[in-house]
Amino acid sequence: MTIEHDFFGILGSDDAGEVYWSDTAELGDQDVQIDLSSPDEDSVSVEALDIAAAMVNSLEELDSQARESLVADLSAERSVTGAYITTELEEMDPESLEDALIWDSGDKQIDFLRSIQLQRVGFHPHHFRSEEHFAVLEYSISPDETDALLVVTIDVHGDPVVISVEQ
Repeated sequence: MTIEHDFFGILGSDDAGEVYWSDTAELGDQDVQIDLSSPDEDSVSVEALDIAAAMVNSLEELDSQARESLVADLSAERSVTGAYITTELEEMDPESLEDALIWDSGDKQIDFLRSIQLQRVGFHPHHFRSEEHFAVLEYSISPDETDALLVVTIDVHGDPVVISVEQ
């Protein structure tokens, strides 16, 4: 059985019923990996696919909202974003860090957040309920220099569910 969608095309499933789609999208002057996956095609609705397609088509706005949530997280008592920034500033090679930081306003944390690059957006259309993680946005300050990712997980409305760090 397959699912056909105007944006994603034919979404076939493997023998186990998993659905997967992958492509790249442009965001400014960089390419971002976009993928969509579900362990079970029966749990994927056309409405969920429509929302994922709309998010891909407005990638710049999605990125902007995620970055705003990272800035807001900086003021939290136990800021995951702040911890990620501190760790990367301490562990990265100074020359690599200087190359990665493309902004210099004087506020190191904000400059860092403005300089991180969106690497991947993963959609999970089977998590269509508003309280679940519908999409995952993965950011890196320097993909060639560090494996650490700052991850913003959002719900179907684009609201942040959780901010985390992955190594």
